[in-house]
Amino acid sequence: MSTMKAAIYTGIEQISLQEVEYTSPAPGYVGIDAKQTGICGSDLHSYFGHWNQSHTHAAGHETCGIVVELGEGVTGLQPGDKVAIEFFSHCGRCLYCRKGYYNHCQERRWVSHNAHGGFAEYTNAHISGLFKLPESMSFEEGALVEPLAVSYRAVGQANATYQDRVAIIGGGTIGQFALAAAVAAGVKETLITVKYDQQAKLAKELGADHVVDIGEMNLKECVDELTGGLGMDVVIETVGGGGNFDAAMSIVRRHGRVVLVAGYFEPLEVDLSRIVWSEAIVTGSNCYGYTGMDTDFDAAIELISSGKVDATKLVTHRYPLDDVVEAFRVSADKRSGAIKVHLCQ
Repeated sequence: MSTMKAAIYTGIEQISLQEVEYTSPAPGYVGIDAKQTGICGSDLHSYFGHWNQSHTHAAGHETCGIVVELGEGVTGLQPGDKVAIEFFSHCGRCLYCRKGYYNHCQERRWVSHNAHGGFAEYTNAHISGLFKLPESMSFEEGALVEPLAVSYRAVGQANATYQDRVAIIGGGTIGQFALAAAVAAGVKETLITVKYDQQAKLAKELGADHVVDIGEMNLKECVDELTGGLGMDVVIETVGGGGNFDAAMSIVRRHGRVVLVAGYFEPLEVDLSRIVWSEAIVTGSNCYGYTGMDTDFDAAIELISSGKVDATKLVTHRYPLDDVVEAFRVSADKRSGAIKVHLCQ
C-alpha cells in the first residue's frame, strides 16, 4: 500500500477526505488500522477554529484499531492485536514520568506526532500510548476507552466516595461518562445538567438521580432544594466558559471540591471571591495518567469489559470515513440528536 484516505481540516467548519501517502511507523511507533474513531469535543474546537487546525495531518484520537506494523524497537505488541490509543506519548524518563504523573511528561507530544491520527485509514502511534484490549471488546467499545478514561480521572481528582453528592455540569460525552464513573464508584447521589432531550434520556439510563434541564430549571434552586441549602460535595465542570465555572462555584458546598475538565480555549472573567469565602478546593483534570495504582486507561477498559459502564449507549451516530463531512456536521449540531459520533472502517 502506498496511499490511504485521511480527513484533514481545510478551514473553519471545513474538513475534506484526501488521498495521502501511507507512512510506515518510525522507531518506537506502531502502525494501526484505525477501525473506529470518535469525534471529540476537542476535535470540534479545532473544527470551529477555537484551537489550531492542522492542514497537513488528520486529527482523531478516540481510536480503536488493529496493529498492522511494528516500528524498530517495539516490544509487547504484535500484528493482529486490538488496541486503544491515548492522546499523547510520554518518555518514561523525566521527573513527572518517574513520579507517576506521565500526563505531565516534559517531552509529551501528540501520540501520532508527525503522522495522521484516527481520522485516516491508518495511523501511527507511539508505544507509550497504546493499550492492548481484550479480544471480546468490540471496536466501538475500544474507541470509547479514551473519553471514559478522561471522565474517570476527573471523578478520581475529586476523591469522590460513597458519602458524596456529585454534580456534573454538562451532558456531553465527558459529562455522561463522569456520571457513569461516579455511579460505578458508588457515590451517594448524582446530578447532571443537560441542554438537549437526548442528553436527558441518556443520563437517566446511566443512573442519574437528578437531571436538570438548564433551559427550563434553575440549577442553584434545584441544588438548594436537594441539599437543604448546603450545596453539593463535588462538582465536575465539563463544558467550559465563565458562566459554567461560576455555576459550579454557586452549587458547591463550603469546603467542597470542584474539578475542571472542560476545554477552556480563551481567558475568562469569573468570580473568584466564591473560592475565598467558601474555601472550596478547585483543581484541574488533565487527560489521564494514574489514579491510585492503575492507569485511568486500564480502569476504563475494566469498567467497559466488566459491564459496569455500558459505554456504547453514548454512540448516537456511525458513519463511514467517506462521509466524514456529514459526520462532523451532525456532531457539531446537537439539535441533530448527537452525543457521540463515530467514524467506522
